[in-house]
Amino acid sequence: MVMGRVVGDEPETSNPEQVQEATPTPEDQLEGQFKDDFSAAGGGRQVQVDGGDAVSEGDVHSKMFSFARLPREIPGHLKLIMTEDDSTSGPDEKPGVLRMEIAEVPHAPSILGFVYQGNETSGEITMPEWEGNQISLNDLRRAFITFRFRAENREDPNSLGATFKFRFDPGVPKSRRFGADFGTLIATSRWRTFRRPLASADNLQAFLEVVNGENPKAYKLVWSQENTLSDNRAGDSLLIDDLEISVE
Repeated sequence: MVMGRVVGDEPETSNPEQVQEATPTPEDQLEGQFKDDFSAAGGGRQVQVDGGDAVSEGDVHSKMFSFARLPREIPGHLKLIMTEDDSTSGPDEKPGVLRMEIAEVPHAPSILGFVYQGNETSGEITMPEWEGNQISLNDLRRAFITFRFRAENREDPNSLGATFKFRFDPGVPKSRRFGADFGTLIATSRWRTFRRPLASADNLQAFLEVVNGENPKAYKLVWSQENTLSDNRAGDSLLIDDLEISVE
């Protein structure tokens, strides 16, 4: 199989699935918070194969996409699926989670990931308290990211879990260079809670330079993997619920 192109972690402007707009509501702006409990999930999903354009199946309410970097010629396929999963319950036992699944893996090293940018109800992820201000490390100490997460592998129910790197990126080109890097999440079959201030992340100098220099209007959450041949495992999924970004 020959790859026609390689894509990174930025949406292509020519792809309408990746540039759909989600307008923030006044209430969200005033609260200075972003929330998503994925209760609006209806089973819609986006499927991407070998780093190509994503195909939407059903109604998708979230602004999200996956990305992949692969060798130009690889045996097998890399299939990534992001699903607003209404068949799975969260830790509150109510249906509705965000499922990020590595459905197929190639016999080759890969860089892959999943990006979440907002939803129809709450709009894009914004930081209204930061707009027009010079942000310091003290401001990052007041900004928290919280979500529940767990791993699942429907191909191998006995799987022990999965690991993903996690970043909070400004909405600028080549955002990976400027993301607040929280390191590696270790997900197991049980729901766990991630809650950390932005000040606890790495790469904050680059993050602050972009926030203060370019004043990005939106931000995004990135969960990613950099896999060797031995790391590749079909069926690994990361489930997310009860997401909140707040300034306290």
